[in-house]
Amino acid sequence: MDSPPTETVPVPDRALLLLIVARLRSLWQTLRTWFFWSTLLIIGCLLGMALLIRHRAESNLLTIFLAYLPAWVLALPLLGTFLASLVFLCWRSALLSASSAIIIVLWLGGFSFSLRQHTDQARGSDTLSVMTYNRGQGSEAVLASCASANQPDIAVFQDAGRRLGRLAALPAFAQHHYTYQSGEYGLLSRWPLVENEALQLDWPAGKTGYWLAGTRSVIDWNGRRIVIYNIHFPTPRDLLYWYAKRGTFLYGLLGLLPGTPLHARHQHYLAYWSARVGLAAQLNARVRAESSPVILMGDLNVPPLGSGYGLLRAVLHDAHQAAGTGFGFTFPSNFKSLGRHFAPWIRIDHIFASAHWEVLSCASPSKETSQHLPVAALLKLIDKNYAEDTK
Repeated sequence: MDSPPTETVPVPDRALLLLIVARLRSLWQTLRTWFFWSTLLIIGCLLGMALLIRHRAESNLLTIFLAYLPAWVLALPLLGTFLASLVFLCWRSALLSASSAIIIVLWLGGFSFSLRQHTDQARGSDTLSVMTYNRGQGSEAVLASCASANQPDIAVFQDAGRRLGRLAALPAFAQHHYTYQSGEYGLLSRWPLVENEALQLDWPAGKTGYWLAGTRSVIDWNGRRIVIYNIHFPTPRDLLYWYAKRGTFLYGLLGLLPGTPLHARHQHYLAYWSARVGLAAQLNARVRAESSPVILMGDLNVPPLGSGYGLLRAVLHDAHQAAGTGFGFTFPSNFKSLGRHFAPWIRIDHIFASAHWEVLSCASPSKETSQHLPVAALLKLIDKNYAEDTK
């Protein structure tokens, strides 16, 4: 029986194969070039967003939302461009993606490169150790450890209503004979208290129209008067959770076009953040009016980003930026789920000092379990001409 005829498949000749290879190579080069320029565009957009977050975060709901997230969240798209650059063998894109991601994380995270650590320096009559701690869901063990390590002359507390007596009983505060409490705010001092007042600031976003933002105390320190502000700004935690669940932060993109209903709603939501900036502006004005050396401490619920933080930096030194190391994150530090691998990721507890002071050191324990972490700083009075008799 005869077998059926077989059909012969033509084999492309060498010239056709070379043509196909050339076309594919040309397509590859075109895609590679477009990918490089696309990477530059993405990097430019992300750096522009980082610049806005850094200086004007409160002007847009999206930048506000990003300001309270870990700094690496904004850099995540660069992980995609970095991996894609390996596929395209585009080393320029890989280098730009990696370096831009590092810049964004360090810049938005508030990384301090300061080398001015002088913790071993002997303390004298012109040096002062201070500490702040939000005791709310904190730990007395964490507080005692930090206080023992830093031996603060002055310690301030937030969310410490009815706890000051117990805190004062800790061995680390045995020499702190002068105390002051007003509501949730507490102060322990080795030095006499000359004046104390509750600090009420205008707060249009609240029901009462004002916010008990903290306390102002004047302390007689070696015959000099120094002013201590103990501050606690409103927490935006619930509002940020609400933004996350409802996608409200997207109004920052959808409401950019003026004259639209989405723009009007975006502006409505921004009123709360404008009020928060207003609190910082009022503190700025109060500090400018002071003639004595000022130290401002507390849980400001403000990352080192945006207009509110900028208003405080305009009149005071940030102790962490002046003499801290690393990121100095202080919140949240008590996660027990997956979040514990990323926490803490933000610095909202601060110590600020006026130009009368040189910040010798600033530190926060990084491996403790506490919702907020304490912050301690060592300051040196450098205004040699300043001395005010307290009598």
